Amino acid sequence: MKFIMVDIGSTFIKAGLFDVGLKKQIEKTKYPTPPRKANHDSSYYENDAMEVVGIVKGIIHDCCRKHPDTTGILFSTQQHGCVVCHPELEGDTYISWQDTRCLKRRESSGYSYIEELKARFSREMMEPNGVYIKPALALCNLYTLFEEQGLSRKCETHVHTLGSYIIEKLTGNGICHITNAAPMGFANILDNTWRTDMLEQAGLGFIKLPAITSHMECCGYYQEGDVRLGVFPDVGDVQTSVYGTDAVTGDLIINIGTSGQLIYITDRYVPGNYEIRPFYENNYCNVISCMPGGRNFDVQIDYIRDIGRQIFGSSLNREEIWNRLHHMEPWHDTQGLEVDCGFYELPDRLADGSIRHINHDNLKLKNVMWATALDFGRKYREFADYLSGQEARKKTIYFTGGAILKNRKLQEAIQQELEIQEIVCAADDEVFRGMQKLVLKCAERMDWDETGNQRGAGSNRCIPVGNRGSEPTASDAGIRA
Repeated sequence: MKFIMVDIGSTFIKAGLFDVGLKKQIEKTKYPTPPRKANHDSSYYENDAMEVVGIVKGIIHDCCRKHPDTTGILFSTQQHGCVVCHPELEGDTYISWQDTRCLKRRESSGYSYIEELKARFSREMMEPNGVYIKPALALCNLYTLFEEQGLSRKCETHVHTLGSYIIEKLTGNGICHITNAAPMGFANILDNTWRTDMLEQAGLGFIKLPAITSHMECCGYYQEGDVRLGVFPDVGDVQTSVYGTDAVTGDLIINIGTSGQLIYITDRYVPGNYEIRPFYENNYCNVISCMPGGRNFDVQIDYIRDIGRQIFGSSLNREEIWNRLHHMEPWHDTQGLEVDCGFYELPDRLADGSIRHINHDNLKLKNVMWATALDFGRKYREFADYLSGQEARKKTIYFTGGAILKNRKLQEAIQQELEIQEIVCAADDEVFRGMQKLVLKCAERMDWDETGNQRGAGSNRCIPVGNRGSEPTASDAGIRA
């Protein structure tokens, strides 16, 4: 039995094939994520959702052609965004977590859309959601979409997580996992329900949403030609990456990919000035998001590339520039230069980065890069102190995410600023390792029928999401994988 694992990120869609019997990943490939739609307004960050589905179907058919014993598929996806299906839009539109339209102000009132939502929904009201009002939330950008563009609220409108949209297109069933439902901003993580009260207050009570599940059950089958494949829920990429590290309660994770997160694993639901995301095995992830990530460094890299284009008539791509940076003489000096790497919004403020204390001699590339890395460290130290202060943390710190695992200089800067000696660098592509652990649970679920009896190996039945009987559901103790 083999399972396809698909990780849908902002830059790449990565696919792996996992042999359940051997407990080994046997193939891996990646495709560029469909490009951002062109728009004169830089605050919009949209993708054509059907283009993503097309890539996924291509992955399925390619794997099934080469490996006829491929049985199922599991998704890990970027979070917070949503797919909007509305007849007045040009196709089904994925509004990314990188979309910031909600920061725009109404001419009539002078208030931004996000300020309007903050006035409606207090932090206390949103505690059961595990997240608070912030630019990345689907709630904020959905509200802005309908207010700003005046879309009809009388047309049938479906809103999905990116993963549940793919699942519906493959199986006809609209189902999403709680790890992806929660970051949309209007799901109750204590009872796995949508906050219809909030949607009504935001003028969004008319939208239709997928069902929520907290289990690794089969959502239905994708069938086309001789392909028949069990489709399993969409899990959040951050939690799944953490799951792949084997971190346990009390551990702290510094996850730096396109964006960055600080994550603390706990078995207690204790609201604070952080997000609480449902995790696996009866735990929660306390998360501080909008931390500096690869995109913050890319601001510097793209400046270098622009100099290449404008002055020398050619430019290297980002990867080539990073390769050369890593082979430069050591970065370990700033000569007094300081960088504020907040080129994107941070947990405590909007974007406002800078390079300071420039004199006639210190504005050099290596100084700028090391000062940027040190500022990453300062910002992670500040918020790590807050997160770990909630409980007596005495365990391990893990580095995860491609942007830090590939950047030894950044690791050194953060380690220096946090004043810690022992750090575990997770294996590259730890999201796949987390998915492998979940696939084993999915495979077990394919061996049981609706009545709880183990079935024969030749059967293709799966557990309907709406018919779980007395099976345990998420509670204030967390969720089961």
